[in-house]
Amino acid sequence: MQSRLIYNSYMTHILIWNRAVMTAPSTSEYFPQVQRAAVVLSFLWFLHRWKTNFFTNAMANQVTTGVDRERLSALDKISSLSLMVLGVMALAEACGVAVQSILTVGGIGGVATAFAARDILGNILSGFSLQFSKPFSVGDNIKAGSIEGQVVEVGLTTTSLINPEKFPVIVPNSLFSSQVIVNKSRAQWRASVTKVPLRIKDIEKIPPVSEEIKAMLRANPNIFLGNDAPCCYLSRLEVSFAELTIGCNLKAMRKDELFAAEQDILLQAARIIRKHGAELGSTQQ
Repeated sequence: MQSRLIYNSYMTHILIWNRAVMTAPSTSEYFPQVQRAAVVLSFLWFLHRWKTNFFTNAMANQVTTGVDRERLSALDKISSLSLMVLGVMALAEACGVAVQSILTVGGIGGVATAFAARDILGNILSGFSLQFSKPFSVGDNIKAGSIEGQVVEVGLTTTSLINPEKFPVIVPNSLFSSQVIVNKSRAQWRASVTKVPLRIKDIEKIPPVSEEIKAMLRANPNIFLGNDAPCCYLSRLEVSFAELTIGCNLKAMRKDELFAAEQDILLQAARIIRKHGAELGSTQQ
């Protein structure tokens, strides 16, 4: 019994040794590929860490403005995507995969895939264009066609807005390439036109009222006097009323400040009208 156990153990060792001898040559063939793959992965890791540290330090710099930070963020995303694609191709080549042959054979399939994904590619290309041309930035109030709101985020494929009703709106980037974009936040001034009806019997008082209102507008610190001077004139004459038009350019300001400035102009104009003995009229015929 003991001799049989010794025999079985001996035969087991012989079989294991023969298997190891048969397997060792085939395993050694993969050592160069493993070494090349390790070198590629190490180099990719070094590039990734260097890229991350570079963009982190650049965006943390106090001298960098908000627009520059957005452009750096876009470059960070693009470089990460490029590094991933090149890394996969380099790793495949290091492992002995013929990437060029795969790309050549898959050319027809790639065309079909690109045609099917044309909307996604269009959004990505439009996203790149938005990141570098910068027609608007985060925080700007814009209008593009029927879409209007404040920009919250400019992504690679979509842009997030908050509309005037405070609802989130996700817009595909390709939409902006076919629409006229109005960026209200970058305007140096905003036109304000108000029409005030006066009684028809106060028509003789309109010239002094108009002159004093124009003087009030020129002295108002919220009025932009760069291009067009403030105006106040008789714009309409009906049987029951005379219409006085007050126009000016208000400086760029927040929405609440804009409403407060327009209210202040109307209140001062009403005081001037009453000061000259005139009264507001009715537009009812």
